[in-house]
Amino acid sequence: MHSLHPDLKQLIKSAIRAIAADPECGGPLQRALDGLRKYRVRRFRIVYAVHQKTRVIRLMAVGHRRSVYEELTEQIRRKPRG
Repeated sequence: MHSLHPDLKQLIKSAIRAIAADPECGGPLQRALDGLRKYRVRRFRIVYAVHQKTRVIRLMAVGHRRSVYEELTEQIRRKPRG
């Protein structure tokens, strides 16, 4: 997040606080990212997972909508299992 405009950084931080307050506020994702949720901040997306039992939120990615989903899908595919 170092290269983002300060105004956008503030919006993203505010969005993360909103997600922490209500993890269901973001929309569910499908296909390869099924089980994850997204939250919109202008043209950027925050992708996160919610562990329902413990209510732990795990931020998976923050990036421009044009590329964030593809990059995260690739990361998940490359991740070694086990």
